[in-house]
Amino acid sequence: MLAGDKNGEEKPEDMMLDSIGATSNVVYIDHEAKKIYVANAGDSRCTMGKSGIAVEMSVDHKPECEVEIARITKAGSTISDGRVDGNLNLTRSLGDLKYKSRENLTPEEQAITANPDTYCFDLEESIDFIIMGCDGIWEKKTNEEMVAYVYDKLKQQKEAGEDDLKKIVSDLLHDSIAEDVKEAQGVGCDNMTCVLIVFKR
Repeated sequence: MLAGDKNGEEKPEDMMLDSIGATSNVVYIDHEAKKIYVANAGDSRCTMGKSGIAVEMSVDHKPECEVEIARITKAGSTISDGRVDGNLNLTRSLGDLKYKSRENLTPEEQAITANPDTYCFDLEESIDFIIMGCDGIWEKKTNEEMVAYVYDKLKQQKEAGEDDLKKIVSDLLHDSIAEDVKEAQGVGCDNMTCVLIVFKR
């Protein structure tokens, strides 16, 4: 239970609202222009399966990236143990306002910024699917492993005469969860959100 004021109401300082944040990964499919647009801020990610191979659609914003390091240090923050100011293990997000409070800097120059990287891809017939997810689903699989996993599940369903994308995502999430939290040392213990977009022919 959160601490409140004398009237029982929660105060902003009690809720630590300036330390709450979220990453964002957005895919916009423009069928008329035959383009796919991606905007990414943080370490959520999307990857496409195209003609049987993985195609990276976004790049994680992590403290080991040179561009991120330059901005963070210029803003007066530090990176220790792979985390910004010893806390955040990502470098862009929505919220996390305590990292965006330096008055002499623009929003894009803050230690943590919500400014996304954007990408554009041609919407081609060879694209089979796009898989999107927060960092929790990418802890155990590379882009290539993830795409191979989805292709295998799609093949199994086709052979069985099924068409259930929810089951593919459900199986992925269950496969990603750590069986033993202590032994996993945090891997497979994070929150997990996933979207699978399959292109019909």
